[in-house]
Parts: sequence; structure tokens; C-alpha cells
Amino acid sequence: MKIISGFTMAALTFLMFAHVGFLKFSVTFSLKIIRTLMKQSSHISCWVFLLPMILLLMASCSEDDQHVLSLLEKAETYLPEKPDSAEMCLDSIAQPANLSESDKALFGLLRSATDNRQGKGVKSDSLIRDSYEYFHKSSQQGNSSDSLLLCRYAQSCYYMSLYYASCDSTKQREDMLRLAIKCSERGKDWHTCYLAYTQLGKSILLSNPEHAITLSKKALSTYYKINDDINNEILILGHIAGAYLTNAELGSALEYYDKGYKLAKSRKLRKSENEMSMGMAGIYLYMNKPEMALNYAKRGVETAGDAVHTSSLIALAQCYQACDSLSKAKELYQSIAHDTEDMAEQYLISKGLFSIAIQNKNYEELLAYLDSTYDCMENIFLQSLRVKDEYYQGYLEKELQKERLENKSEHQAWMLGASISLLIMLILLIYNQTQKQKQEQQKKAHELETKQQIIDANKKMLQYQQKLIHQKELSLTILRSHLLVRLEYTKQLFTGQENVKLTDGAWADIEQLMNDTDNDFVKKLRQQHPTFDKSEIRLCILTRLNITNATIANIFCIGESAVKKRKSTLKKKGFLIEDPNTTLEKILEHFSSSEPFQEEGEDVLIDE
Repeated sequence: MKIISGFTMAALTFLMFAHVGFLKFSVTFSLKIIRTLMKQSSHISCWVFLLPMILLLMASCSEDDQHVLSLLEKAETYLPEKPDSAEMCLDSIAQPANLSESDKALFGLLRSATDNRQGKGVKSDSLIRDSYEYFHKSSQQGNSSDSLLLCRYAQSCYYMSLYYASCDSTKQREDMLRLAIKCSERGKDWHTCYLAYTQLGKSILLSNPEHAITLSKKALSTYYKINDDINNEILILGHIAGAYLTNAELGSALEYYDKGYKLAKSRKLRKSENEMSMGMAGIYLYMNKPEMALNYAKRGVETAGDAVHTSSLIALAQCYQACDSLSKAKELYQSIAHDTEDMAEQYLISKGLFSIAIQNKNYEELLAYLDSTYDCMENIFLQSLRVKDEYYQGYLEKELQKERLENKSEHQAWMLGASISLLIMLILLIYNQTQKQKQEQQKKAHELETKQQIIDANKKMLQYQQKLIHQKELSLTILRSHLLVRLEYTKQLFTGQENVKLTDGAWADIEQLMNDTDNDFVKKLRQQHPTFDKSEIRLCILTRLNITNATIANIFCIGESAVKKRKSTLKKKGFLIEDPNTTLEKILEHFSSSEPFQEEGEDVLIDE
């Protein structure tokens, strides 16, 4: 039992320390436990080691949950205004892969939101997908009324849509945005709601511009519920204008661009002012008002200053080209041709130079720019295919990795379950064997005690019976001597003379003698059996005196068979004894000794 206990504790120790990464230490410490337990004299030592080890395992399995939760709460507080501080809080969490499922989901959501706030976008779904799956599962498990859960679920859907947008997966993007709108409205997360409306309108702009206008206006009305960042209001105005432009409603488009331009200018938001100026330049260019378009394009470039984007310079070059300032347009195109690696911008530059070459009728440049334009189109197509391929390859790899992790986790769960089951079985085995030994010892002690009690009871009964027999023999001896000495007529009873005649006085003397010498035999007989008549009482007296049936027959003047019949009747009806092996003499013997009579087969003692 000590060996089993030692190996049980050693196995448990090995599993615990190996689980937290201390494999070498677990082996050494397990061997020490075996040596220690082998020296113990009881199984209590097992639990002395077991309790602190269980506590150590509970303390070593994960990080301090309160510390991690505090960092996550700080990051969530810093995120709207200080995304850099939020990033520092998230970076200070060591081994986020070892967090609990809920903390890991929140970590992935905050990391994706921080990256997006910093302009990095959501290029990978390694974190945000875990967040989305956790919040989706939680919302399906009866927590759909939890406002905070709905908000975080909506946010995870929104950032998943940004990831799908980077992969050019339009269908998945729109599904996620619709789900984000639904959950954010239920959770009253108006920030996420208007962002989702804006992105959904942008996604369906080309396929359904009228609905895109409706969604963008919903985004604007939702924004006004909270009056969030002014840049987002300008962005929404720009999206509405773009939707009207796509739907060929130039007046409405110009109206919303103008609102955004004036708002940005009043707040001195240079980036937003640049975007609105370039948007108005595009509309005027589309309305065949190149001078107005050039005017707003110049304003936009001047507003941006050194931070001007290549797309603004391309728009300015297009305005110069529309105003027939071909040399300025060409010069501007050529100056920015090597400053961008974006395939779409390179395509616009090559296309602009190609158009200028046509207008200048320079066929050599025309062929060169034609080839360049074709190459750009081809590269855009190949890049799109490459992004698609990378997305599906990455998705497939993640699914395979996820499956491998699930299989590994399942295997580990089975191993842990088997180890725990083995440990429980060993503990139960030890307990059962200990209890069995105790029960066997108690049983043996009880059997010995019972046997001793039986022996003592038999001795007492034997002594009592011997004493009783002695008393009866003495009583009979005294009785016979008195009868022989004091009563002459008793000689007739014991000598078996014929024609024995006993008078009432003689019967009275015999009854008195029986009471004096045999424990008030006749008196007790009359008290306990008041229904006996005189002849039945006298028959009991003669039977108790062991008078022969022949003598009794002479006394009663009947035959011996009649005497036997009377005895049998008295035994059955008077004493209620049916056993044919029990005689009236034996019944009266027990009656005289005041012992309860037992029929044969009803033993008082238990024989071994």
C-alpha cells in the first residue's frame, strides 16, 4: 500500500510540473516523493504532499487574471483618443496565447482596433477571427441581451469586414457589415453602427448606388446621435457625395462635398479639406468645367502641403490636361511616376501620359505609354489574383492549423482524463483495501467476542441445569422419605398394590406435601390452570410423583390405555402442547421448576 501511495503521488507531481513546463524538475521531485513516502508509516503523508501540489498547479496554470484584466480595461479606455497608449498596454501582456478564452477574445479585438486607428488596417485575421468566434458563440448561448457583449460582437464583425475588404472578399465583407449593424443597433453602439453603415454603403456603391446613398445617409443620422469625431462626419459627407456622383446626381454630390469642404475649412482640418477639394474638382471635371476643377484641385494640393498624396497630384494633372495645359500635366505625371508603387496610381499615370501622347500626336511615346498602361492593368489583375490566392492559402493553412490544435487539445484532454481517472482509481483502491482490512479485523474481533459469550452462556446454563437437577433429586428424595415415613397409604402408590383407595383426607395430605417439597406445585397448578377439575389435578400430582400408569389406573378404576389417553388429552388441551415426543412428565417437570417450556427443536443455546 505504501508503494502504491508513493507512485500515485509521484505520478501526480510529474503531471503537474510537466504541465507548467518544469519537466526536469518534475522528474527529480517525483523521485523524492517516492523515497519520502516509502519511509512513512501511514497514508496521511500522501495528503500532506498532495494539498500544496494542487495549490501550486492552480497558481501556475495561467497569468494573474486581475492584472491582465486591468491592462485590457486600460487599453480599451485609451483606444479612442490615445491608440499608442492602448498599444503599449497590449504589448505589456506577456504570452497572450495563454490567456483565458474571454481575455484572448478581448485582446484580439483591442489589438485589431488599435492597428486600425493607427492606420495599419486589419491585414491578418489571426486575432480578430478568434474574437469574432468567441463573441458569436457567447451570443448564441443565451447571452443575446447583454449590451456589452452585443457591442463587442458588433465591433468584431466590423473589423472582420475590414479584413475581408483587404482580401477583396466582397460577399463576406457585406455579410459582416450587416451583422455589425444589427448587433450595434441592439447594443446601442452608435459609433460602430455608423461606421458599419458607411462601409456597407461604400461596398455596394457600384452595384447599387441608390441604396448606397440611403445607407450613407443612415450613417450620417446615426452619427448625429453621438456627435463623434468631426473627421468621421466629413468622411460620411464625402461618401454621400460619392454615392450621388456614382448615381449621376452631380448637383447633390456637389452639395455634400461643399458641406464637407466648408466644415473642414472652418475646423482647419487640412487632410479632410484636401479630400473635399479634390472631390469637388472631380465633379467639376465631370461637369466639363475644367477651370473650376483646376481651381479646387490647386486648393487641395496647397492645403495638403508637403503631406500631399499622390492621388491628389494625379487629379491635379488631370485638371491641367483638361485645361489643355499638356506640358504641365505631362511634367507633373512624370514627376510622380517614380514616387508611387501603387498599381492603380501607376495605371492612372500611364493612362494620362498615353492620352497626352495622343493629343500631341507623338506616336513613339504613345506606343511606349500604351505598353506601360497594359503592363499596369496586367499587374493590377495579377496583384488581385495574388491577394486572393494568399487569402485562401492563409485561410486553408489556418484551418489546418486549427484542426491540428483541436486534435492536439483533444489528445491532451484524453491523456489528462486518463491520468486523473488512473489517480482516482488508485486512491479508491487504497481506500477500499484499507477499509476491507479494517472490516476483516472488526469481523474477527466480533466473532471471537460472540464465541466467548456463547461459551460463557453455555457454562452458566450447564451449571444452572446441574443445580436444578440436584434440587429436583433432593426434593424427590425428601418427598419419598416423607411419604414412606409419614403416610402409610403412600406405600400403596409406590409398591404398585392393587385396589388402591385414597380418601379425600389422603389427597389433601399429598397436596400439602407436594406444595411443601415441590415449590408449591399444586397451588401454582390451580392458579395457572383454574379450568382443571379435581381428577385432572390428581392426575398431574400422580404423574409428577412418577407413579406408574398401572397404579394410576387402579386409583381411578380405569384401564392403562385410558390413563394414557387422559394424559395425552391433558397435555394437548390443558397445556397446549402438540408435540408427540413431549410427555406430560416432562411438562410437569418444567412447570415445577418455573422454567418456560420449549418443545423439542427450540434450543436455548447456540451450538458452535
